[in-house]
Amino acid sequence: MQTSTQEPAVQERTGAAAPGTAEGGGAQVVSDGRVGHLRALERELGARGLVARVVRTRSGPAFLRVVNPAAASLAEDVTCAPAPGSREHYFWWSWGERMHRVDDVDGAAVKLAHVLQPLDQRPAREMRPAGRP
Repeated sequence: MQTSTQEPAVQERTGAAAPGTAEGGGAQVVSDGRVGHLRALERELGARGLVARVVRTRSGPAFLRVVNPAAASLAEDVTCAPAPGSREHYFWWSWGERMHRVDDVDGAAVKLAHVLQPLDQRPAREMRPAGRP
């Protein structure tokens, strides 16, 4: 399998062989630097008490599944890809909106932690409807 010279290859263990790889107990799959960005975000979110795991599928890009363990219904899937017409990589919300640049993992983690925080734990001023004191 070829890897791009622009993005470092990341070795990942999987339970089943991916297309084009040798069969065997936990085949090695080579993926692009996007997984590396997702892994960096995974570590940052873990340090903030959120549960995060990079998910690889046979068809489709890898994504980061993030869950608030205190409120498991609060979850988000984050992808990593370049912006259209650009080589700059970003983290993307599950609904397709650009979230944050990959070179600021801390900033992306702050946004995710805020979105996955239960409403009853947010400061009162954030819970008021817009335009009301």
